Amino acid sequence: MEWTWIVGYILAGALLWSGLSKRKNDSRSSSKQLFVVVGILGLLVMTAWKLDDLFHWWEKFPKEFIGLVGVLLIIERCVRITLARKRRGSALLDLGRVPVHDMIISLFAAVALGWIAVTDLVEITKRLHWTFQDSSLQIFGLSLSFAVLIQGASKRGLMDRGVFYGTGLTRWEHIESFNWERESKTVSTLVLHKRTTMPVFNLMTLSVKSELVPAVEEVLHQHNIMVNGGVPKQER
Repeated sequence: MEWTWIVGYILAGALLWSGLSKRKNDSRSSSKQLFVVVGILGLLVMTAWKLDDLFHWWEKFPKEFIGLVGVLLIIERCVRITLARKRRGSALLDLGRVPVHDMIISLFAAVALGWIAVTDLVEITKRLHWTFQDSSLQIFGLSLSFAVLIQGASKRGLMDRGVFYGTGLTRWEHIESFNWERESKTVSTLVLHKRTTMPVFNLMTLSVKSELVPAVEEVLHQHNIMVNGGVPKQER
């Protein structure tokens, strides 16, 4: 079992190092950001697992709190959608929805997670005596399913007040610079560098059709956002 901890911490540390490293490599910015998130989650899971072995904290943990977080997450998503649509202003450039393959992955993950949560909830409610605590994990799973579904199905666009993506609006004054990364012959990835002190949340990536690249750059330049890399060359 000790080897499990060692290997887990090594893998999590390697992911964090790959994601936070400033060295130039072939990894895309979106991939490096994913490495950081997965690495942090790995460290948290390994630490929680180890502490549970030592102190059995999970048995004493108030699981109602998890269900409450799930309910609040659903409410927060709905509020963000409503407020973002009101505050984003008029559209400058419609970027459409996320690429089809990303949408399919998001929808599949959302449906699978939601199906598991609903199936468990049905079984729980069949019991003679059940409480909110018994269903807390399933409620949290439903909230995650809802969040993933909204993020995968939402449209993106450059608005007069900022960049609208999913359920949020990133204002222009919070974006420092941008660069491009090649994704395919017809699609490029726009990497927006945000003004933040937290390296995990300093990047925002958007897939953009190649024919929209000049229009995107024009909008960004209009808002004094400068490029820190080159425009991807069109492949012949």
